[in-house]
Parts: sequence; structure tokens; C-alpha cells
Amino acid sequence: MIVVSNATPLISLAKINKIHLLRLMYGTLYIPEAVYKEIALEGKEKQGAQEVENADWIKRKRCKIDYQ
Repeated sequence: MIVVSNATPLISLAKINKIHLLRLMYGTLYIPEAVYKEIALEGKEKQGAQEVENADWIKRKRCKIDYQ
């Protein structure tokens, strides 16, 4: 199963030290580059930034929008 997340569940679970639950449930989690930027770069001083940065099971992917 491919699972893609936005920033809200990652930040929320990091705040209560439960981000590891996503790994238990899904194994690998994919986040768009924009989500990585929001959490790890723009929010680098906030909770969740280090967790996302250090999680080898969270993979960054570029998104391609196809308007047809």
C-alpha cells in the first residue's frame, strides 16, 4: 500500500511522541517535497522537524500534477 501524508498528522503525532505509529501502521510513508519543506525547513525549530528529518521510513517525493 502506498501512503502519502500531509503535514498535519506528522506534526500532531510528533507533538505527542507518537509519530512512530505511522511506521507501525504503514511501513514506508511518502511525503511531497512541499510537505518536507513546510515541516523540516520552514518549521525547523518546531516539533516534528527533527522526527521527519531523521526518519528513514519517511520518503520525499516530487509530485506531478496532470490536469486532463
